[in-house]
Amino acid sequence: MNNTCQSEYKELSMTAKVLLSTWYGLVGLAATIANAVVLWLIAKTQSLRTISNLFLTSLAAADFLVGLVIAPTWIFIRCLGYDADTYLQTHGKVNDYLWIHTTVATTFNLCCVSLDRYIAIIHSLRYREILTKRRCYELIATVWLMSLILPCSRFVVAEGSVALWLSFAIITVLIPMMVIVSCSIRILRAAAEQSRKIITDNSLLNQDAVKRGKKNSKAAKTVSIVVGLFVVCWSPSLVTSLVNYFTLDPCGLNQQLSYYTEWTSVEALAFTSSGINPWVYCLRNDEFYEALSRTFPCFPRRNLGQDNFHLRNKGGNQAEI
Repeated sequence: MNNTCQSEYKELSMTAKVLLSTWYGLVGLAATIANAVVLWLIAKTQSLRTISNLFLTSLAAADFLVGLVIAPTWIFIRCLGYDADTYLQTHGKVNDYLWIHTTVATTFNLCCVSLDRYIAIIHSLRYREILTKRRCYELIATVWLMSLILPCSRFVVAEGSVALWLSFAIITVLIPMMVIVSCSIRILRAAAEQSRKIITDNSLLNQDAVKRGKKNSKAAKTVSIVVGLFVVCWSPSLVTSLVNYFTLDPCGLNQQLSYYTEWTSVEALAFTSSGINPWVYCLRNDEFYEALSRTFPCFPRRNLGQDNFHLRNKGGNQAEI
C-alpha cells in the first residue's frame, strides 16, 4: 500500500468509539448471559432435550461465542486499539477468522432451526422419520465444521481480494437469508391454511385440532419474528459489503475504509441478533419459559393447562418454538 493510500485512512471520533464500545459491550453481555441461561436450562431440564431443541442448543452455543469472544475482541481492536498498518500486519487475519467463524455458525444454525420448523409444520406426520437424532447430530456437526474450515481461506487469499469478501457475503448472509425467508413463507402459508380449515370444516373442530392449530400459528409467528430480526440485523452488513465491493478505487480504499468505519457499525447491528435470539425462543416457548420461571422466580408462571400437557405428549411440541 503506498503513502497516498495510507494518508487517507480516517479515525473514528471519540464519541463514535464510546458509543460503539458501549454497544458491543451491552450486546456481548446480553448474548453471553442469555445464551448461557438457555444452555444451562437445556442441560438441567430433561424435557427440553428434544430433537428440535438440538438446533436451538447449537444456535445458543454460536451466539454465546459471539458474546464471549467477538464482542470483547471488537471493542479492543476496532474501538480502542485500531491502527491500520498494525491491524493488517498482526491480528487482522485472526480477528477476521473469528468473526467469519461465528457468523457462519450463527447464520447456518438459524437455517437449521428454520428447516426444523418447516419440517415440523409442513411434514408433521413424518417429522420423527425425517429428522432422526443421528441426522440432527450430523447436520449440526457439518455446520460447525464448515464454520471452522470456511474462514481458513482468509489466511491464503491476498489481502483486499474482492472475490473473497464477496463470496463471504453471499455464503454467510445472502444464502442463509434466502433459506430462512423461503422456509418462513411456506410455514406462514401452511399455518394460515390450517387455521382456515379448522374454522371452515366442522369435522376438525375438536379440542386437539384447535390447540394444534394455535401452536402452529404461534410457531409461525415466532419464526416471523426471528426472520424479521435476521433481516433487520444482517441486511445492512450485506448491502454495505456489496456496495463497497463494486465501488473500489485502484487503492482498494473504499473497502478498507468501510471495513473500519461503516463495517464496524453494521457488524455491531449484526451481532445484536445474538443477544436477542435466545429471549425470543425462551419467552415464546412454553416449556422453555416454564423452566425459566421455575429457576428464576422473577418470571411469572404461565398456566399451560392439563390439555396442553397431554397435547405435548402426543407430539404437539414439534410444531412449537
